[in-house]
Amino acid sequence: MLQDHLALQQLLTQLTCALEGGDAEDIAETWTRFELGLRDHIDSEERCLFPLVASTHRSEVEALRLEHQRIRCALAELSTLVDLHALRKGSVDELFLYLFQHAAREEHSLYQWIDDNPTAQRGLHAMFARRATRVGDAR
Repeated sequence: MLQDHLALQQLLTQLTCALEGGDAEDIAETWTRFELGLRDHIDSEERCLFPLVASTHRSEVEALRLEHQRIRCALAELSTLVDLHALRKGSVDELFLYLFQHAAREEHSLYQWIDDNPTAQRGLHAMFARRATRVGDAR
């Protein structure tokens, strides 16, 4: 999951470069890859990881779930701006900062709990196996 965070960060950097270049097609293509990747990441966490730790860390899991909802709302708003060719660097920078803070929170809570729990680790491996199968099926 940490690799997901890094890959998403790289896509945001590419998006910033595309915005500076002003190429609407490049902006739209990079945004689409970023949005799909982030939505998949969030969905995977909620479906596969949250249930593994929810019984022992309910309030923190709910806080992370609320942050995910805020991220989804931001994605919807920014996607509309991409469609209208009105996305600006300031909006991407704001999202980048929020995602950076959210990722740090996950790394110090959710991911640490998974690392400390052998049962949760097995669940994580199963999630990656399912994701790999989906990627293989998409080819």
